[in-house]
Amino acid sequence: MQIKRYRTKNIHEAVSRIKKDFGTDAVILSTKRLAVNDSGKNGHDLFEVTAGSSNSLSNSENNEIDCIINEALDDLDRSPGNFTGQDLHDHSSDKDNLLGLINSELTDIKEMLFLMSQSGGMPDFLHMNSAWLNLYTRLVKAGISSKQAQYFLKKGSALSSGPDAVQNDLTKEIINEILASIEVSNPFEFKNGEKYFAAFIGPTGVGKTTTIAKLAAELSLKQKKNVGLISLDNYRIGAVEQLKTYAAIMGLPFIPAFTRQDLHIAVKKMQNKDVFLIDTAGHSHLDNERMKELGGILKEDLSIRCHLVLSVATSRSDMVEAADNFAVLNPETYVFTKLDETHRRGKIIDQIMELKMPISFLTNGQRVPEDIVPATKKGILRLIL
Repeated sequence: MQIKRYRTKNIHEAVSRIKKDFGTDAVILSTKRLAVNDSGKNGHDLFEVTAGSSNSLSNSENNEIDCIINEALDDLDRSPGNFTGQDLHDHSSDKDNLLGLINSELTDIKEMLFLMSQSGGMPDFLHMNSAWLNLYTRLVKAGISSKQAQYFLKKGSALSSGPDAVQNDLTKEIINEILASIEVSNPFEFKNGEKYFAAFIGPTGVGKTTTIAKLAAELSLKQKKNVGLISLDNYRIGAVEQLKTYAAIMGLPFIPAFTRQDLHIAVKKMQNKDVFLIDTAGHSHLDNERMKELGGILKEDLSIRCHLVLSVATSRSDMVEAADNFAVLNPETYVFTKLDETHRRGKIIDQIMELKMPISFLTNGQRVPEDIVPATKKGILRLIL
């Protein structure tokens, strides 16, 4: 195997050349910033990156890599913030440290290649400062857009931090900035004797009916509230029967209502209830006619509070567009569903930054009533990262 050393102005340029020479088998064996007296022309700092292929090696090639490994370990001894010579002796063997080094470098190369494969490529700020590569890549892989990931790094002072900054402290600042962007609310925390009307709106197939069933079980069986179920969905085949079946299992009253007059009659019949959970017809957010029809039924005289249900499994652009169109119904909180169907849950952060509104509940499966949780800031961040 041929091993190559690359001297470049930045890490991004080195990765491009390594990718071209070795393809997907590339392994970075060492990286270091050259001393000031080794700087390139015009005063530019240089990086030296040694790379090879992860394919099987001959004995002679192994000897060559051993030399590079020893050089890398020497660099670790000299680098501030890394192992000292004493630290190395305290570990079980140099081989263990070597394995950790190579794994770390391999992770870096994979993350760089991942970022280069994205439509926007690798951001400029990472070209000369790879210290934030791992955190930035993790945010992007989690589904947070590049724009928002860079925003949080900037707010957390990462992009303006000097070489002496403590990375762990700055990482905490960035995490705190993300937490600060999240607002949560529990709409069912109200005084005894009050009535609460909650309508769940959103596109087709996001899980409104199942979410209502989960909430009905939580509120009636666990919190001992008097709950009534109403369905305004006269479009989807079987929608009324589905909620009716859930209601029968839980022993809760259920009334279908297809007009505004039907809704008033249903409320009057269940006047002894504390909580009214209202299912609405799922429809395209582009269907303005049906949006107006729904708005006409949910007028303000009943003080109906709307909650926007969105599936995290949909694309970021569709989620934003749906939220913008359903905004005419003045929703008060988000309910994010189907978190179990994607690993890229960071779209939640993008959505709440796009249209600011608190999150009330999250659902992560089809089980009723288990797969629903009240939203908390730390809980959301754990689900994303």
